Amino acid sequence: DPVPAQVHESLSADFGEDRKLFVGMLNKQQSEDDVRRLFEAFGNIEECTILRGPDGNSKGCAFVKYSSHAEAQAAINALHGSQTMPGASSSLVVKFADTDKERTMRRMQQMAGQMGMFNPMAIQFGAYGAYAQAVSIGTVLSTPM
Repeated sequence: DPVPAQVHESLSADFGEDRKLFVGMLNKQQSEDDVRRLFEAFGNIEECTILRGPDGNSKGCAFVKYSSHAEAQAAINALHGSQTMPGASSSLVVKFADTDKERTMRRMQQMAGQMGMFNPMAIQFGAYGAYAQAVSIGTVLSTPM
């Protein structure tokens, strides 16, 4: 990693991300406490939220936020694919949660697509492509017709 550790730490602190996990394929009967117990072995958990439908029933997935990136990574390494919960159709999924930034990029790409300006190149470039595209959309929108 060419970026000095302290710079990297401050970058992730700014975004507050890359320590938040998405957990899928949970048993729908598992509570926040159950999930917390499963994950607390790997570090200090700041938040644990089970995603629920409008009826209040668990969707079988959750977000778990650790106090550091290293703890989150350790949980992924240890738990992803490690076990199948009773009633779940496949083994536990543990991955980094989508950051707000990535969601914003995707939304911009969808909007661009709806405006008929979707650029297939943006897919290859990932975030940078979406950013460049957003800049060009911004230019189009702010240019007087």
